[in-house]
Amino acid sequence: MMLTTFARSLIAISITALILCGLFISLIASNINGVTVYKETDRYNYYSLTYNEIQNAPRISQNYYFESQPGDGYAPSNAIIFKDATNPEPLRAYLVNLGYVREQRRLRGMEVWCQPDKEGKARFYLYVDKHAKEVTLTLIQD
Repeated sequence: MMLTTFARSLIAISITALILCGLFISLIASNINGVTVYKETDRYNYYSLTYNEIQNAPRISQNYYFESQPGDGYAPSNAIIFKDATNPEPLRAYLVNLGYVREQRRLRGMEVWCQPDKEGKARFYLYVDKHAKEVTLTLIQD
């Protein structure tokens, strides 16, 4: 009788542990290749996901948020998206101060910024959507 109670308890605990492990693994796996959208007030994501160059970018609007994409066969990226903004000049000046140069080419309407002496290391993309009043600064690291 006592062995049966012990066996039932052990089985119940084992099943519960397997279910919890499965939930934990699925929760972690579901966010591995997804885009994480967060605000600066979300301290954990802000400090663990945001590149220093994006953290230090001038805030051209009070209304902004961040996106982090770990990359899935392509380079990871991090972006700051400003709402209610149309003037990217402080961001351009910031990129120049970091040693980036604006390329002549545009990629899908975005300005491409690179460091001439560090080809392929990191690129910034600056996109201004005047109709939506949105400015996006994205850093892609190779």
